[in-house]
Amino acid sequence: MSVPLLPAGSVSIYHGVIDDRVYYERAARVLSSDSHTATCAWWPGCPTRTVAEYLKILQTDRRAAREKFLEALTRRDWELADAPWQHTSVIEHVVTGQWFSVWRMHTPDGASLGWYVNFSRPPVWRPDGWDSADLALDLEVDPDGSWYWKDEDEYEQSRRLGLISDTEHKAVQEARGQALASLEARSGLFASDPDERWLPDPAWPVPTLP
Repeated sequence: MSVPLLPAGSVSIYHGVIDDRVYYERAARVLSSDSHTATCAWWPGCPTRTVAEYLKILQTDRRAAREKFLEALTRRDWELADAPWQHTSVIEHVVTGQWFSVWRMHTPDGASLGWYVNFSRPPVWRPDGWDSADLALDLEVDPDGSWYWKDEDEYEQSRRLGLISDTEHKAVQEARGQALASLEARSGLFASDPDERWLPDPAWPVPTLP
């Protein structure tokens, strides 16, 4: 009998990790899980923590904030600050061994915004969630199926700074094709109706970070 990685209905904690140190964390609710995948959701008000230096200037200059974020990771020097999730509700599907996760995006009132492919290191599962590391590159997919790459400049900068190794770069290049093939086949979360609405159950408490 296969054992789910995470109990359905539980709170999962995602850790973005570099050199065994957490630079980002997020609490979400587990919608479903099996022996090699987990599907989780978070929505406005769910807690996250990230690099404090990044948050200080994010509201006034996003590009400068990302520069500070990458600099902090390169120096291996940062503090975390609270940053509750805003603006969207997200359903994320994470697969063991896969160099990306697929997010289905919704407005706070439930309307579909399409999908988002977040390229990251394969998950290292824990009893209460998983560890990974964001690899900067993203793929945005509109509800009509049109798509475009996002943050390729940040990806290249991360490579120059040594945050993404040559081995990881090769894996990401392969994962690009896998993500597009999944989109073309309408598999996983891509199989969902683009007009499907989603709202968190009002009976759910907001998940918390330890």
